[in-house]
Amino acid sequence: MDDRDIEIRYRRLFGNLRTRKKFTIKSIEGPTITIEQDEEICGQKEPRLFVLNSVKELDKFITEENQMERDIESQLSGNKMPYR
Repeated sequence: MDDRDIEIRYRRLFGNLRTRKKFTIKSIEGPTITIEQDEEICGQKEPRLFVLNSVKELDKFITEENQMERDIESQLSGNKMPYR
């Protein structure tokens, strides 16, 4: 698979990310993709970088992030708030 095919596949997979967190693709170099998360802590921007080395790693990352988002949504929409 050449670099162009890998980039297309990464971008297609990245489109499956369904979360309120703000992620952007910082770079794609060969089989390595770097994703940046814009995170704000106490009013300060604290970007976090995730370096993934394969389609499988990206797929796992997206699955985990989507699952965390679903868990948060179910906690917030249910009657059992974790901090009540």
